[in-house]
Amino acid sequence: MSDGEFEVIDRYFSQIGWQNSSSLILGPGDDCAVLSVPADEQLCVSTDTLLETVHFPRDCAGAIVAQRCFAAAFSDLAAMGAMPLGFTVALTMTGVDHTWLSGFSETLSRLSIQYEIPLVGGNLANGPLSVTLTVMGTTPTGQAIYRHGAQVGDVVYVTGHPGCAGAGLRYLDQAADHYQSLIQAYTAPTPRIDIGIGLRGLATAGIDISDGLLADLGHIAARSQVCLQLEQDAIPLSDSLLQCAGPELAMQLALTAGDDYELCFTAALTTKTAIRQLAERSGIEITPIGRVVEGQGIGWSGEAPAIEMAGYQHFSS
Repeated sequence: MSDGEFEVIDRYFSQIGWQNSSSLILGPGDDCAVLSVPADEQLCVSTDTLLETVHFPRDCAGAIVAQRCFAAAFSDLAAMGAMPLGFTVALTMTGVDHTWLSGFSETLSRLSIQYEIPLVGGNLANGPLSVTLTVMGTTPTGQAIYRHGAQVGDVVYVTGHPGCAGAGLRYLDQAADHYQSLIQAYTAPTPRIDIGIGLRGLATAGIDISDGLLADLGHIAARSQVCLQLEQDAIPLSDSLLQCAGPELAMQLALTAGDDYELCFTAALTTKTAIRQLAERSGIEITPIGRVVEGQGIGWSGEAPAIEMAGYQHFSS
């Protein structure tokens, strides 16, 4: 069988994933996909590109790359409180590796079915390995969660345990059992789509953690023109992270490492009970880690942690 562009597309990407979307009018195979946006809803669109040696190690398995790309892209929709509608994939690779492609397409198909999100199109090109996902979602008109809504007096929250993915990358080649939960946090992150949708009407501002908790909270502070005053002792560190990294490095990873794709958000104190109930329904911890106060940037209530690393930025990290 030929390994030409269209043969590869037909073999690995034609008719994969969720096929029963009522919003999909026309899928892959034409110049554009055609989707129906429900009445009284707004369209949210985001694009993420992941590059070999930048977002995943060289020679990383296709299944891991697919999982990480999917989580990174759909985490952006989760941060906005959006219900996923569909996605496209643009894949650039240096050659046709059938083992890699099988793992990539099978994992992408499984995730598409799991989350009931159709693959609606894409592109294939020859070049250095990179994957670009463009994701589309919808929110009821006026209910999208922005970065600029934090108010003085709000509580600052984070889901899950930030820092685990950063540790997982460090320990990726370790075989010991006590590293496995950290490695899985890096290789198989989970976008918090249900929590994001549940935060509609509760969160005043939100963002996902891709570049590090402090860096991403800094975007909320800047856009909202407030100060997010955090409590060091409130930052949720997992037992596995503490065991493997120790308290000082664990805190640095939790605050700066990124790649967790957890959500951090602000909400009024009056929503405390509703947020606790959302955590119980989702089975994911949602931890209050500070308050919104007057000022600018990130502050600390009490002693500030000693941080030796900054959040990730392309061109300067």
